[in-house]
Amino acid sequence: MVATNGNAEVYSIAPSREMAVLAAGHAAKGAFWLNDETGKWSGSTYYGAFPEWVAAYNDREGLDFRIGNLVWGPYLPVTSYKYVTSDVKQLTFKHDFSDERTDKFKKFKTSPYANDEVNKLVNACLANTNVGKDNVPDLLTLSYYAGNYAHTPNTEYAMEIQDMYVRLDNSIGDLLDLIDRKVGLNNTLFFITSTGYADADPKDPEQYKIPGGEFHIKRCGALLNMYLMAIYGPGQYVETYYDRQIYLNHKLIEDKKLNLTEILNRSSDFIVQMSGVRSAYSSQRLLLGAWTPRIDKIRNTFNSNASGDIYVEVMPGWSVVDEYSQVSKVVRDTYSSAPLIFIGNNIKPEILYTPVKMATIAPTVAHFMRIRAPNAATAAPLTGIRK
Repeated sequence: MVATNGNAEVYSIAPSREMAVLAAGHAAKGAFWLNDETGKWSGSTYYGAFPEWVAAYNDREGLDFRIGNLVWGPYLPVTSYKYVTSDVKQLTFKHDFSDERTDKFKKFKTSPYANDEVNKLVNACLANTNVGKDNVPDLLTLSYYAGNYAHTPNTEYAMEIQDMYVRLDNSIGDLLDLIDRKVGLNNTLFFITSTGYADADPKDPEQYKIPGGEFHIKRCGALLNMYLMAIYGPGQYVETYYDRQIYLNHKLIEDKKLNLTEILNRSSDFIVQMSGVRSAYSSQRLLLGAWTPRIDKIRNTFNSNASGDIYVEVMPGWSVVDEYSQVSKVVRDTYSSAPLIFIGNNIKPEILYTPVKMATIAPTVAHFMRIRAPNAATAAPLTGIRK
């Protein structure tokens, strides 16, 4: 958008709002996602007025008109799905979204049909906008869902996750055919990758004696508050918590004229003694402390305006229990890899086995478009993949 003075068409389309907004960035002309309640394509006024072509699509071809007739069953013969993740024998499966009532759209978005809905809106976008119709380069960021149905473990839906990938392959193929017809593959540069994110697996069976346990963040906050009260007197020093972050009561600390740095250090030293805790990082340590590879990764997720005062790093194999949401997630500190594929626009047919960091994608695309890379793009582009 900046390089073309706003003349480029930049849109993001995804099943969920988080995927759509993160892929759209700051300067897109629109980010669209399927509404959990209505099934309609929704957007944000941050990007300006809601486009008429999306509203027209919702009125004529919205998912809410068709979901009652959609049933998800195996795409291939059931004998083709041979990957088994549990002792439970699954002969087949069938999901009828009309029976889900208020959650039907949420569960639909975890099916492969959500990717087909993305393709349908892409078709409408190409027909009603100037994407690919002039000499100004445009950008479409599309997100597909490739997880398990209803975010359940693979052990429960072993056949569904296999069918998901079969249909994902079809959806990508349909997209390539659509772009080829409307724009031309030689005029398009595709990059396909994954977030590397997956729903947490259940905890390891106890008979295998894998080290683990439960870490309750609410109890951690309560114990920390009692500890600080014993030192600094009565008061609610711990304001709240979220995930593995603890927020302190800065107003109380200021009113009592206490030293925030001292409290942060004491809190970190206290929390790290709890069972299941590998380390505890204060906000000041993350922002001002010495660099380490571990701190660098955590710092990428830290925002001084929104993140907590203490980040609790839980040991791998332990479950983090949130008493409010009743959600328990197992910490897996394993290396996550994902494929990265470039297609079209004079890309050489080649396989690279050298690991590539995700940060190289943006500068690579910018390099091929001959525009400046984003402000924070410090990685070097891949320059040897074109003919």
